[in-house]
Amino acid sequence: MTTATRPLGASVTGLSDADATWVSGSTRGRMVATLRTWRRAILSPSVAFPLAVFLIVVIACFAGPEILNLPSPIVGNLNDTLLPPGSPGYPLGTNELGNDELSRLLWGGQISIIVGLGATAFGLIVGSFLGMLAAYSGRAVEVVIMRLFDALLAFPGLILALILADFLGPNVWNTILAIGIFGIARFGRLAWAQTIGVRHRDFVVAARSDGVPSGSIVLGHMVPNVMPTLLGFALFTVGTAMTIEAGLSFLGLGVQQPQPTWGNMIAGAQQYMSLAPWLLILPAAMLVITILSLNLVADSLRIRLDEER
Repeated sequence: MTTATRPLGASVTGLSDADATWVSGSTRGRMVATLRTWRRAILSPSVAFPLAVFLIVVIACFAGPEILNLPSPIVGNLNDTLLPPGSPGYPLGTNELGNDELSRLLWGGQISIIVGLGATAFGLIVGSFLGMLAAYSGRAVEVVIMRLFDALLAFPGLILALILADFLGPNVWNTILAIGIFGIARFGRLAWAQTIGVRHRDFVVAARSDGVPSGSIVLGHMVPNVMPTLLGFALFTVGTAMTIEAGLSFLGLGVQQPQPTWGNMIAGAQQYMSLAPWLLILPAAMLVITILSLNLVADSLRIRLDEER
């Protein structure tokens, strides 16, 4: 005698109201509901204001040099060295080589933001995949992946990035890779923990009992429930990645001069702190504003999403 298969949308005895609603909805409907929740959270003032500050910084860095027709950040005039902010033709002054400081600040911001976002994206994609694979696969796969995470977490983050940057060589893409590898274990651990929690929820058990393929369960049930937490953590990680990039550049292992980043601008300004303090203050202020705005977005977004649940 064969047993009738229950449709996925059918009611399941023992499910909570929230889980029954989740099971009864289509994959597309669940994704739409998740996006609407995020939209409400993002439009709240506590999230929207710091997000606007971050977007203003990004737009200024990427569009500012073209709009303002700024000179090259690596071509200077030795007759105009160490001019203070407000000098004719140089709104933010010049450095020791006569390079326009506004141009260097905006071009350097591009590299710092690209490194922060790129390293975070790399860690998020690889770490989330491995973490969810460990949680959803058999015990042997889980043990291997979790021991890999343990090995990566055994190194302090900056030390690991220093070792990798020194081994790979100082350039933009190697810096992204070095910092991204540092983030894999953190994203992986979080994805593993979140997936373990979701895997035993009633709506996942119901989907399995209905014969739903594993791929559909992962994409339709796991990812929508796991990704909000991972994305919130990713916002914090962008700031951390930018801080590590600044540290690597400060130590000479990140992006090298003459290509500017906020980190190597701070490093190069050390010997001119008494003569030209703006060379240190301006990139440091931009770095602080950018990281602070990202951290405020992440923290406020987490609170708002918790309230929506």
